[in-house]
Amino acid sequence: MEELPNALLKDLLSTGYFYEELKAYTETKEIDLSFYSRNYAIPHLTKILEVYKQSGETHKIEILTVAIDRLTNAKDEELADSILELKKITRSEIDTHERSLHQLGSDDKAELRACRHKSESAQNLSKLLVSIIKMFKLAEAPPKRGASTGGGAEFVNASELPASL
Repeated sequence: MEELPNALLKDLLSTGYFYEELKAYTETKEIDLSFYSRNYAIPHLTKILEVYKQSGETHKIEILTVAIDRLTNAKDEELADSILELKKITRSEIDTHERSLHQLGSDDKAELRACRHKSESAQNLSKLLVSIIKMFKLAEAPPKRGASTGGGAEFVNASELPASL
């Protein structure tokens, strides 16, 4: 069985994510990816999702719902790949909504706000994912010979995303 990636507690503390919670963690000097994801990242994303739901910011919850679902349902040995795939999805979401922001006229304020909210939510998720990727030294598999190196959309299964994304 393949060993899960680990990160040093002091390195995780340096990211600023979950600082208070991690500061109280004294069991070991290293944390594996599964423990970190299930005990810190997923609960954090779930709290953000609930705040957005309660405040009526429904455009911000879509990408978070996808992320929580993928991270929760990933087996330990699939977790690193799920995180890398989520990073590609968030990059695609950011690109799509930023492009839409530039193409929309200023007449449609509601659509502009929705695109901005979706982009902001994806950017915030992306920052967390990049932090996890760096701290746990997750490496993307090199592209297969002759494979497309386009924006990563080939890794996204559109049937798994909410229709409104």
